[in-house]
Amino acid sequence: MYVELGKVVGVWGVKGWIKLHSYTRHRADIAHYKTWYLQPPRQGGDPEAIEIRQCREQGQGIVAQLEGITDRDQAMSLNGYKIFVHQRDLPELPAGEFYWHQLVGLQVRNSDGDIGAIDSILETGANDVLVCKNSQSGQPDVLIPYIDQVVLGVDLDAGTMTVDWDPSYLLE
Repeated sequence: MYVELGKVVGVWGVKGWIKLHSYTRHRADIAHYKTWYLQPPRQGGDPEAIEIRQCREQGQGIVAQLEGITDRDQAMSLNGYKIFVHQRDLPELPAGEFYWHQLVGLQVRNSDGDIGAIDSILETGANDVLVCKNSQSGQPDVLIPYIDQVVLGVDLDAGTMTVDWDPSYLLE
C-alpha cells in the first residue's frame, strides 16, 4: 500500500531538478525517503519507483534531483506527478499517535450513536479538524476538533473512533 506524501509542482534550474510540494508535517521530512513512487496525475495503477539522488529545502520550498532525470525538459515532464512512499517505510509512531491515512474512513461515534465516517482532515494551525460525512442523509458534514478533550479513543482494528462531541454543536 502506498501513502501520498507530495506532488511535483515545477522545475528548478536546468540540470533536471524538480520543485515539489510536501504533505509531510515538516516539509523537509519527505527528504528522509530514498525511494519515491511517482504516478502521473489522473492515472490509476501502481506508481513507478524512482531513486532520490538529492532532496533539500530551497528557500520556501523543497527541490529534488531524481535518478535518470538530467535536464529541464525531463523534469518538466514530471510536473503534476504525485509522490508516494510504501506505507511500510513510514516511521513507527508512539502509542496513541496516528497517521492521517489511518484515520480516514474510520466510523466516528459518540454516546448517542454513529456520527459518520472521517472523509478528510484539515490542518488549521491550532489543531487538526476531522471532516466527517454525516450519517444523517442530506445533512452537512460534521467538523470535529482532533484534540484529546474530544477524541476519547481510536480502535484501528474495529475501524472506529469514539468522541465526546455533539454533531449539532455548530448548527445551533
